Amino acid sequence: MNNLTRFCIRKTARIFLLENKRFAGHSKWQNIKHIKGEKDAEKSALYALFAKRMKVAIAEGKSSKPETNLKLAQIIEEAKKKCMPVATINGVLEKVDNAKAKTIELVDFRGPGTSIFVLKLLTENLKGIRMNLNTVFKKNACVPSDGKSLNAFYHQGFILTDLKGDLDTATNDAINVGAEDVEEVTENNTPVYRFSCNPSHVAKVTQQLTALNYKIITADEDFIPRSPVNLSDDDFKKVEVLCSKLSAFEEIVTIHHNIIVPDAENE
Repeated sequence: MNNLTRFCIRKTARIFLLENKRFAGHSKWQNIKHIKGEKDAEKSALYALFAKRMKVAIAEGKSSKPETNLKLAQIIEEAKKKCMPVATINGVLEKVDNAKAKTIELVDFRGPGTSIFVLKLLTENLKGIRMNLNTVFKKNACVPSDGKSLNAFYHQGFILTDLKGDLDTATNDAINVGAEDVEEVTENNTPVYRFSCNPSHVAKVTQQLTALNYKIITADEDFIPRSPVNLSDDDFKKVEVLCSKLSAFEEIVTIHHNIIVPDAENE
């Protein structure tokens, strides 16, 4: 997970820790309310992520109709499996239909220490968002790269599926559906297959894997760092502040980076 989600999870965990201390000694009902609040916040964040992915799929496919936009259809199906209400999904589609056309843009920059970032934007005003981002960059020790840092990452599409058969069978299936590679990885403490492919072929490969009875968990694209880096504690704190600032931009869909994020339990 090489995007803002890692930072959000890390930051949220710290907030929860403080909240737990605050509620120590209070009633069971207050603890229940607190736990429910955490789950509601997680659900809200998940739905917001699906909404952004839908908007990106619509901008890329130039259609808000899942019948003609394969990637959008796949994301909607994934959202439904996570219990995102149909009314909420339809609301996202209707809002996009009534809004101005938006485009997908990539912005890369060098951050604190040796960190490198790639932002994926969905915007109708690239010039305006770049100006606002440059203000954040100047205040947080960042330097725009104007595309020069993109080669620090592998741009790759991926599809995660439940395990089906053995890895040899999955490898043959990967070849048949046009994937570049497949490996067994662990996601949320569960072994899964990760099929890699050209980012523009994700929807097509997903459809063909589904036809082969693979259960799709998620499908998307990623920027994988060629040389991940460790940061000093001071630089890592600066990165957390930076990501907090960036999270306020609705136009930012994903944030990819080359940082090795320390496990919270090892801090």
